[in-house]
Amino acid sequence: MKKTLKIIAALLLLPASLFAADAYYDTGSQIFNITAGATVPFFYSNPSNTNEPITMWPGDGDGNMHRTAGGVGAISYQVFVHPYIALGAELAFQFDFTRADIVQTNVPIFVKATAVPVQGRFEVPISIGAGLLYMSYDGASKLSFGCQFEAGIRYFITDAWGIGLNYGFYFFPEIYAGEPEKSSTMSYMPITLTVSYRH
Repeated sequence: MKKTLKIIAALLLLPASLFAADAYYDTGSQIFNITAGATVPFFYSNPSNTNEPITMWPGDGDGNMHRTAGGVGAISYQVFVHPYIALGAELAFQFDFTRADIVQTNVPIFVKATAVPVQGRFEVPISIGAGLLYMSYDGASKLSFGCQFEAGIRYFITDAWGIGLNYGFYFFPEIYAGEPEKSSTMSYMPITLTVSYRH
């Protein structure tokens, strides 16, 4: 019984010990990431569509978004302004296809903040980003804004080079100030692999 309690206590204290580790980064440390992977359509909201104001998930069924999974690629550069917090920017390209085989593309240009509570050889980055979004669909294009949330894990094979796996959410509103009935919001879930370089 005592052995079991010791194991349970050790497992409960493990996350706390990871967060209590000494900081790996200094103010001014830099990190560069190249990311690629898949994006899954999560939901589409169009309040003016009274039949289906919200649709979810890829697929052609009732209540589905009539879209396929797509892809995403991004590059980001960040500088640590605190041993646990980095600020920088990200440029991405995201696409998916509609049921009619028309491609929709989105180019987010985001300011990005990342907290790294667990760091060193093994890291847990948690990021938020927001900024401009260039969207294009069926010959029409629009400049809007967007935001993202992302969490991941990464492992540094050497002191400088690492690989990681990320999961997150994109929120891409399409706002028409003069015609609010045309406004809508698209959301995606990116699942990506990252190569990181830090110094």
